[in-house]
Amino acid sequence: MIRARTRTKTRKVAAVFTKEELSALHTPCFIFDSAELHSNFRDFNAALRQEWGPNACVAYSVKTNPFPWILDVAKECGCMAEVVSDDEYSLALDRGFEPDRIIFNGPVKGRAWFEFALKAGSIVNIDSRREVRWLQEISESSVERLKVGVRANIDLEKFCPGQTIGGSEPGRFGYSLEDGSLAAVIAQLREMPGVTISGLHMHVTTYGRFAETYGILSAHAAKIVRENSLSDIEYIDMGGGYYGGGERNAGRYEQYAAAITNELRDAVPAGCALYVEPGGAVICTPGYYVGKVVDVKDVRGTRFVVTELSRLNIDHEVKKTSYAHKLYTAEGRPTFSRQEICGFTCMESDRLTVLEGESELAEGDVVLIYFAGAYSMSFTPGFFIEHAPAVYKYENGMFQMLRDVFCKLPPKLSD
Repeated sequence: MIRARTRTKTRKVAAVFTKEELSALHTPCFIFDSAELHSNFRDFNAALRQEWGPNACVAYSVKTNPFPWILDVAKECGCMAEVVSDDEYSLALDRGFEPDRIIFNGPVKGRAWFEFALKAGSIVNIDSRREVRWLQEISESSVERLKVGVRANIDLEKFCPGQTIGGSEPGRFGYSLEDGSLAAVIAQLREMPGVTISGLHMHVTTYGRFAETYGILSAHAAKIVRENSLSDIEYIDMGGGYYGGGERNAGRYEQYAAAITNELRDAVPAGCALYVEPGGAVICTPGYYVGKVVDVKDVRGTRFVVTELSRLNIDHEVKKTSYAHKLYTAEGRPTFSRQEICGFTCMESDRLTVLEGESELAEGDVVLIYFAGAYSMSFTPGFFIEHAPAVYKYENGMFQMLRDVFCKLPPKLSD
């Protein structure tokens, strides 16, 4: 462990590091503020239960960052795990989640894990034709009563113009409310022996991630419950796509909980559970990406700053042109008009951002990027130029390495 100086215990404020502390770490690396991560999980659960009651629970979106320690923290904080593949389901089991604390989503479930999850008591939300076929086959030979949820596909763009990822194009997940597919699959499931429709899955990701959007989704969930006589429904799963965590997002969890509850409370039976599936809303703000400057050079009037970082490790869609950051330079260093921050790869496109009027960088300086916990490590490609970055947790003033970087030393030359 590497000792760091004592900090304030007030959460919702970004951790503060010194250049000496960061330089002592094995960089490039990701750092996770353990206290803030714990706080985010617990605060979202608390907000939900304050509005909905004890049957509300956060189910951490494993795909957002499947690093095992993060799953351990989620479990410690009383959360469930939300998975979208066989591998993720297996990982959740390996990290100690009981099957009834796992939500199994997505259209690419494997047959064997689908059946296991059904019979083991997981929340299983169906999302494909073949799952309906499998369910029919399994129900005909099963002695257990099988419970499933159904993912609804809503034309949310009609109610939230400009907010949905697909715009006017229909989303590809779930069963459409508008074209009758949802009602048809509900009717089909009701005809299957030993099958119970136990829940609705309402996940839609939007650009603004406004609480009002979740109010609209919740109103649709209430409409589906009423129009399809789902009076004995056991849960509503509102999916993910939230903001949260950190000082700048204070109060977000409470806003989401209130918006959802206000629309759903009177539409579902007493004791109905409420699930949300946050990823970035809990893991983004506690994560930092850190690397050193390895070279600085000028080419035809452009200042290039080469770092240990890479755009591939922090921007999986290669869309961003700037990142919230902090530069650790020598005290009194002058500013420089324009510097282009570049990554370690041999691709010209590996340019993270342009700094204008900030401290002049030099070899050995440190660059820290904030809000790096979500869709960063999980999207890090197997680009063999470098191995995946090291990972540290920051807890009680200490840095503890959770994953080292494998790097061989050069062989000794014979005399």
